[in-house]
Amino acid sequence: MRRNLVKNMAVLLLLTGCAGQSNYEKAIADFVQTDKRGTWTDLQFKVIEMGEPTDITVKDSIAILTEKFDAEKSKRLAMLNESIARNKKSMENERFNSMKEFYQKLIDKNQVLVDSLMKTSVELPDAYKNAAETTVLAKKITCKFSIANPMLNNAKQEITENFILNAAGDKCYRRHSKKK
Repeated sequence: MRRNLVKNMAVLLLLTGCAGQSNYEKAIADFVQTDKRGTWTDLQFKVIEMGEPTDITVKDSIAILTEKFDAEKSKRLAMLNESIARNKKSMENERFNSMKEFYQKLIDKNQVLVDSLMKTSVELPDAYKNAAETTVLAKKITCKFSIANPMLNNAKQEITENFILNAAGDKCYRRHSKKK
């Protein structure tokens, strides 16, 4: 009796240990085989290798949002400052007062935008304000899989991509090619 109990416990542990993996596989398979219009196509999806999922927490999300905001802000500031410099140079080379006034208006307009942009900072979603930094928002998992591509006469393709899934791991939000 005790042996049966131990065997049953071992089988149960094995099955529950695999349940999470199959959850990820199902979410990824559904995502890969469903187009943007919601049409599912059987691509003969098979997982070759699946990495361990990593958690994306509130802290990680804040870092990503801040990094993207700062990059966009820097790019926009650089563009505006280049425009100001270009217009100053054009104004210095100009002989006509009406054109000098035109360039000065452009410079002033862009300087107002620069000053305004310098005062901005990233605005986080309200849900983040009271959330613990360790709250898991999503999971990231790397998966190597094969499909039969109908666009290439069902030629078998092997693809490695990163997938972003919800915290439960049962719905895929997006995918992107794995960076080498």
